[in-house]
Amino acid sequence: MEEYRVCTRSIGACGNSCGIGVGRVYKRKLTASSFVRKSKLIIGLDLTADMAGKDGPAVKAEKDRLEAEALRIISLTAEHAVAFKINRQLVLPVGLFDGIPRIIDAIHDAGITVIADIKLNDIGNTNKHIAKYYFDAGFDALIVNPLVGMEGGLDSVFDLAIKRKHGIITLCYMSHPGAKEGYGLYVSPDGKQKSEPFYHHFARTARKWDTDGVIVGATHPEKITEIREVLGTEIPIISPGVGAQGGSARTAIDAGADFVIVARSIVDAADPAAAAASIAAEMR
Repeated sequence: MEEYRVCTRSIGACGNSCGIGVGRVYKRKLTASSFVRKSKLIIGLDLTADMAGKDGPAVKAEKDRLEAEALRIISLTAEHAVAFKINRQLVLPVGLFDGIPRIIDAIHDAGITVIADIKLNDIGNTNKHIAKYYFDAGFDALIVNPLVGMEGGLDSVFDLAIKRKHGIITLCYMSHPGAKEGYGLYVSPDGKQKSEPFYHHFARTARKWDTDGVIVGATHPEKITEIREVLGTEIPIISPGVGAQGGSARTAIDAGADFVIVARSIVDAADPAAAAASIAAEMR
């Protein structure tokens, strides 16, 4: 049996040789799914509700509509996906312990996994309970923000993921134009080393923590290439921002990404199945 360990030191407090990590369980699931399905596509269920001014029955009707639409998209597109991603714009109106478990069950019934895009970013006690809620609802992996550090920040989340053999994916360089204002800052982790871009530091952190992947926007293919050089080959790069944000699936893969996340270009398409099939084929 593999031994799973997690470092409880803060970011930068130990070297890459500390042998920590979540045990690569989830990244192996993604890789296996990609091999079987001949796809590198993660579909984001970025569906939106209109709750403004609605009373109780109308709110329920809107929740039911949103859940039904999510189930429809899953049934049409699952054969082309290696996983689905759900963010808070779907969780909040549908309900983490109401409609979301039914949506997750439909995805699991299709033989694939579900990522919670919550960019977890708080102190450890709060993070632990939030992570537990999402895992209890059925999610297989969480996206978290490494900025809060390990000790007293993400250590409780890693511990929980290890126990449940679930995944942790860390942010590295997001897909929006303003990402450079944070991820592009230059930092010196201990105040003595030569400064480096924050995203280089986050890539090294992902290696040290042995995460199941890092998020790097498909809108920044040059960053994908840079980060791949820092990461090596063990940590998957997952690239959102394809389609509506201007990123190219093929370009992201050629730059070094392992998977791409596509949401609006599929869920808003007149024919979601055809859109998903086309994007998946583009990356083969």
